[in-house]
Amino acid sequence: MTEERKMPPLLAVAIGAVALLSCVGMITAGVAMLRQPEKTTPADALARRVESIHGMPVTAQDCGTVFKGEQPVIVVVLGQSNAGNHADRADPAQAPLPPIPVLHEGGCGLSGAPLPGGTGDGGSLWPAVNQALGGRWQGHPIVWSVIAVEGTSIDDWTRPDGALRRYWTTQVDRLKGTHWPVAAVLWQQGEADARDRTAMAEYRDALAALRTDMGMRGLRAPWWLARSTYCPPHDGGQVREAVRELLAIPDSGFLAGPDTDALSLPLRNGCHFTADGVTRAAALWADALRPEAGKPTAAGPAGTASGPAPEGASASDVKVP
Repeated sequence: MTEERKMPPLLAVAIGAVALLSCVGMITAGVAMLRQPEKTTPADALARRVESIHGMPVTAQDCGTVFKGEQPVIVVVLGQSNAGNHADRADPAQAPLPPIPVLHEGGCGLSGAPLPGGTGDGGSLWPAVNQALGGRWQGHPIVWSVIAVEGTSIDDWTRPDGALRRYWTTQVDRLKGTHWPVAAVLWQQGEADARDRTAMAEYRDALAALRTDMGMRGLRAPWWLARSTYCPPHDGGQVREAVRELLAIPDSGFLAGPDTDALSLPLRNGCHFTADGVTRAAALWADALRPEAGKPTAAGPAGTASGPAPEGASASDVKVP
């Protein structure tokens, strides 16, 4: 008779535990596969970027301390990251630029970069442009309104059901509530469409449609267009050609802004401006705007509120909160 060999109790427990853990592991892996996170859509990503737009600092000083009873005019900035707060910050050893008047969410306050209305936590062109223009447009103090979201294409700006269109519609409507006239719209966008290889005619027609759409909401001032496509290795030739065609149309409402594509390395940190690049780009913008911004008002000396208001309101309609 053969003697039966028995497995040691501890060994049997160990084998059972290993088998149990293996089963648990397989079940957990199966559950994880069933619970794969939903893929983020481009619309979701855009909505999150819109949600990251900077608000007005809680410590912002009221604009009235700068206007001092004068009639202000609005300069609107539209675009993507290079219109927002994605540049390198200025050298802390240098004296900071003074804060500028900014309209945002229906309120007006003084702010430096990062400016309300834009994404990003870095530097911005517009305080330097404001300083180069002396903070004035045809004798009136400038108040800035920024709508700038990183990575946005012309399709993001024009898509009827898009998060960005809903956002800019609200902001443009709130501009009208101030009863301040809009003097200019500055467009600094194109890198995303260079990346997406947007066709020239598609970009041209979409930008013209965007201006018409905003004009129907009361934003009827001239648009200054930057050539803003620099983001290697993408080729922005189609977007640049679209801008050239729009500028060639008589009385189109589009005017030539700066060619910021001329500013390449070492004035760039990737697609965005370095601190020195901000200074150079702001100077180009000021050079493009100064012939119009520096004109005296038709009635009364520069610096008074007696001249006619730019398109959108009469001087008697303009009120400082």
